[in-house]
Amino acid sequence: MRSQILRIVFSAAAGLSMFLTAAANPLQSAGTTETVVSPTADHFPQNKQNESPMAVNPLDANNAISGANDEKLEPDCTPATGGSSSCPFAPGVNTSGVYVTQDGGSTWSQQILDWSSANLTSDGDPVVAFGPKPDGKGGFSYDNGARAYFGSLAGSSDFGPNQELLAVSSSDDKGTTWSGPVVATTRQNPVNFNDKISLWVDNNPDSPHFGTVYVAWTLFTGNFPGPSYGREGNSYLPEPIMLSRSTDGGKTFSKPVKLTPSHNNGSVGGRQGSAIRTTPNGDVYVFYDGAWKKQSAILAVRSTDGGAHFGRPFLVSLKNDVPSPFPGASFRTDSFPLADVDASGNLYITWADYKDGHSVVKLARSTDAGRTWTVSIAGNVPGRSAFYPAVAVSGSNVFIGFNAIDDMPTGTAPGANVVSYDAYYVLSTDGGGGFGAAVKISAAPSDPDVASANSLGSQFIGDYNGAAAGPDGSFWFSWTDTRDGAPCDAVDAYRAQTGPKPNIYDDCPAGFGNSDIVVAHVTP
Repeated sequence: MRSQILRIVFSAAAGLSMFLTAAANPLQSAGTTETVVSPTADHFPQNKQNESPMAVNPLDANNAISGANDEKLEPDCTPATGGSSSCPFAPGVNTSGVYVTQDGGSTWSQQILDWSSANLTSDGDPVVAFGPKPDGKGGFSYDNGARAYFGSLAGSSDFGPNQELLAVSSSDDKGTTWSGPVVATTRQNPVNFNDKISLWVDNNPDSPHFGTVYVAWTLFTGNFPGPSYGREGNSYLPEPIMLSRSTDGGKTFSKPVKLTPSHNNGSVGGRQGSAIRTTPNGDVYVFYDGAWKKQSAILAVRSTDGGAHFGRPFLVSLKNDVPSPFPGASFRTDSFPLADVDASGNLYITWADYKDGHSVVKLARSTDAGRTWTVSIAGNVPGRSAFYPAVAVSGSNVFIGFNAIDDMPTGTAPGANVVSYDAYYVLSTDGGGGFGAAVKISAAPSDPDVASANSLGSQFIGDYNGAAAGPDGSFWFSWTDTRDGAPCDAVDAYRAQTGPKPNIYDDCPAGFGNSDIVVAHVTP
């Protein structure tokens, strides 16, 4: 198997340009080399990037798009009372980064979407997808190329304080330029918080709903943000999964429909982490993290009329959620599902499943339109717990990329060099029936203690990774990587409540907080 690692990092001296490093034969652990281009002047929070989706142009295997929560434009942290650093997100600063290659990863362009002309702020949690271009006759066709879509959270000063909309931009030139944002959610309730966006396009020319764009998300109804939310803190806000669709290439979106119940209480958890896929006949599936008979589960809903109506939620699999955080770390984690579908309509769902101090990658596969599911362990790294898996399918090949972190005893305190994580993948060549051993693809480990939430109170490496299959049968996997950063003793003391909140520019190394997006390109 042939593989290439593409390392995406930024330099303050170079403005918004993107630099690239490559690793030769990273699958051969002996003799693997890597050239690292490190940020030369960036510091926290500008050096903070995380949460990277992946999509590949179905007509051009060399054209791939990723993105990130990208704080490149955020101002410096400001010293507050006592000389400590205050690093909140600045109002009106766009943070949705888009990364594009048109030469198979040899070079990348980078931009942060500026949505100010629409009185919006691009606020991260990016998602990407490709579909056909409109044909000018009310339909869609690949004859004129593919259209790329980019969705993310969207801040709006006139929607409500600290509230979020969701918006989608499109590109007809392989990601070089992007349209203005189109809001996919409503503006009717100023206390609603729309979160955890997912995006998909029906890309099968034989589907009766070819070209339809689908957006799903979690709607927190009520005053948000609070001290915590959903499964991460059980604030018990109502949490339905919502969906909106566009049948005109993203120019307009339908009124959102509620796909699930809303209630969330001590015995029935909320719903988050939706993932959309369409089968060749046009059926729409939305998978999500929820509860089934008071147990944590992957659930799904299905539409047979292009998203106009959905059936009742049904069970894919029960699961054991990963701890948030893992022992020895303080970054938040989840067991949200990610999904893909093959050309025959077979469905593949992956998540991280934790038991007895160790998590593995699980895969649920259905070959009968979701009526029955086969659940198996797809990836396991001895001594390390898997998290943030992403799946992509091409022909009979099923690819799952994921991170894995050192297993530690419960109660292990976080800190510098306590744990590290790497990126891995597993591959099945028989449609998910069996997988090979996990292959490490990161050439150097990452210390999560390098990364930080803007509050400095915990580590932070985002909530998901991305995977996609190209039309040439290759696979792309992206993740958040911290190998080029540096932890800070003063921040660790603050997190452990043994020291005051520091002024990071005086008390921390220059590389503190540096997290980058790394992309691996794997060709079977």
